[in-house]
Amino acid sequence: MPVFRYSALDSAGSVVEGSHSAETVAEVEAWLQSRNMAPIEIEVGEAKGGSGTWQRLQERFSPVTLEDRILLCRQIGAMFGAGISILQIFETIGRQVKNPRLKAVLGVIFDDIRRGESLSDSFARHGSIFDALFINLVKVGEESGNLPLCFNYLADLYENEKATTERIKSATRYPKIVITAIFLAVSFLMTFVVPKFVDLFRSSNVPLPWPTRVLVAVSNFFSSYYIVIFGGVILAIALYKLSMRYEGPRALRDRLLLKMPIIGELSRKIYLSRYCRILAVLTRSGIDIIRTLELSADSMKNLVLQGMAKEVMEAVRVGVPLDEAMERQHHFTPLVIQMVAAGVESGQVDELMSKVADYYDMEADYTIRNLSTLIEPILLAVLGVIVGFIALAIFLPMWSMMDVMRGR
Repeated sequence: MPVFRYSALDSAGSVVEGSHSAETVAEVEAWLQSRNMAPIEIEVGEAKGGSGTWQRLQERFSPVTLEDRILLCRQIGAMFGAGISILQIFETIGRQVKNPRLKAVLGVIFDDIRRGESLSDSFARHGSIFDALFINLVKVGEESGNLPLCFNYLADLYENEKATTERIKSATRYPKIVITAIFLAVSFLMTFVVPKFVDLFRSSNVPLPWPTRVLVAVSNFFSSYYIVIFGGVILAIALYKLSMRYEGPRALRDRLLLKMPIIGELSRKIYLSRYCRILAVLTRSGIDIIRTLELSADSMKNLVLQGMAKEVMEAVRVGVPLDEAMERQHHFTPLVIQMVAAGVESGQVDELMSKVADYYDMEADYTIRNLSTLIEPILLAVLGVIVGFIALAIFLPMWSMMDVMRGR
């Protein structure tokens, strides 16, 4: 439990300083008032037992997972639906949540709301935890007066995202194991086995065929420059992480991702499903079409598809019908365009977009379930080429050595 340092005026008008353990600033204020003291300043101090530094590190660096956000949205939506006041909601959830960082953030949000700030503005101050979609949907809920529905929508969206992520992890577990095994096996051969054969070949004075010379060169490079290789891998990862802070490299990565076989089509289906579902949710909430398209575009993490969605928004802004605006973008399939056209004519865009999202979820799930089957032939081909090349490089000079021995 956090420990707060305080300064307050007692009944005699003297300044009193001290500390008190509580969950929120409001509890400290109530505790001081119950002792006839008027608070002057309250701030988070050192925790008891000298663990204040560790607690601050936890509050700053503990990751807020997708599960944490799902549970938070479900709790807020349920408590709003039960008619509980917003201050009571965040005070109660702040006491129950176990993630140190989220607990600290909820305490700050509680204090912001108590001072009269809007819920969306308070969430927006913590952009590293709550993404643009979260903040904008909360703002939509405030404007429409239907916060419980928006938080439940968010929980549904995050649960769908979590389920998709788990399915992808499960489907790619086998390929990851195979790739790791190939890497370890090749590293072992290059480090311990091939050098032994190299010494044997050199002592026999047998001319080495080109596969063996290539293998020897690779083995020598591994043996002599393994530190450089390791450092190069670490540097490449660091440079990649750094470059992803800029829009240009991110757009290039997203463009290449969409062009990749299997993975590109899967990514397109997942993002289009998310786009259509959010479009349906916001249309059902009564938000105007331009803002609906803007928020739906912001929900797409792929910058190429996000740019496409924003072009659709700009076209609709100048008077182009929604289905025609989508038809100009090649990433939208005929199914989406036809369903949007039917929805515009019937006034049921939200229902038809929900059906399109369900369809893409089904397609993505089918692709994910067959991911291992689709990738397995590629892995087997790569493994066969590597093993075949190493075997050829080792056995060709051995046959030459046998011929020399027979000639003697």
